[in-house]
Amino acid sequence: MKTESLNEKLIKAAREKIPGGVNLASVLMDMLYIGKEAVYRRLRGEVPFTFTEASLISNALGISLDRISASDSTGNALFGLNIIDHKRPVETYGSLIEHDISVINAVKKNPALEWYAAFNSIPQMFYLNHDNLARFFLYKWMYQHEKINYIRYFSELTFADDLRGKQREYVKASKEVASANFIWDNMMFYSLVNDIKYFMDINLVNRDEAEALKEEIHQLINELEQLAAKGCHKPGKSIRIYLSDINFEASYGYLEADDFKVSVLRLYAINEIATADRKVFELQKEWIHSLKKYSTLISVSGEKRRIQFFEKQRRHVDSL
Repeated sequence: MKTESLNEKLIKAAREKIPGGVNLASVLMDMLYIGKEAVYRRLRGEVPFTFTEASLISNALGISLDRISASDSTGNALFGLNIIDHKRPVETYGSLIEHDISVINAVKKNPALEWYAAFNSIPQMFYLNHDNLARFFLYKWMYQHEKINYIRYFSELTFADDLRGKQREYVKASKEVASANFIWDNMMFYSLVNDIKYFMDINLVNRDEAEALKEEIHQLINELEQLAAKGCHKPGKSIRIYLSDINFEASYGYLEADDFKVSVLRLYAINEIATADRKVFELQKEWIHSLKKYSTLISVSGEKRRIQFFEKQRRHVDSL
């Protein structure tokens, strides 16, 4: 089924669910936390609803996504692609951050919301507050992408003030989730340091830039250690952090609140795919919780393990 057909069916179903005389665009603006023009682009069919947005609409208006997509009869799961466009990497990178902000804002006030995720690399919600680290993660993806040939050196990638503002807005929004549960791969800082060393070895990151990245990583480690010790961003916003004794192959997670269920898989470094398919959701939830068997809770409890972990990361960062 074409994306256009799916959009049309979703819009038609939404119109049928709201009272006569009520403006659908206004309803969607409040529901999805996106601007007027962004809503109208979706209603005109210029931009497709993401599956996360479709799931929010489904949950709020009682619309069956299975009926719209007919995925229950085919046995297939439908995924929304949140992928950076190699032709406009920085612009679409900002759009993806805006999308994530709108999703979190739409569900963060629900006291039943739970955010579970397993990370094999440092999560965006932590490093986006640090300008050089944020640039480095995007730079690595851009350098690896063969179709992007207008940037070579790390110094050539710059972020405008509005993009840096979006990054901080994302970090702020993510701290408003009532309950977050994260499982960390114990090698996630090692991977970052090794990546930086590689780009230094091929003379694309200079010594001053490496020192700036090193300083921000140390700042981040200090922030994460304090967060783990407290077990919350602020009162009423708990965070449980588990440290895995095994390594895992990808970063994945899910958001769940009442009938809202979305699972997300990170791929190609900083891109992601998301689905509201219930079977995929249950499989992903089961897999993430199974990682607890190999993990130690280091937020509030597990003090000795927590101290050892962060000290080990500091020593490895010092090797830069």
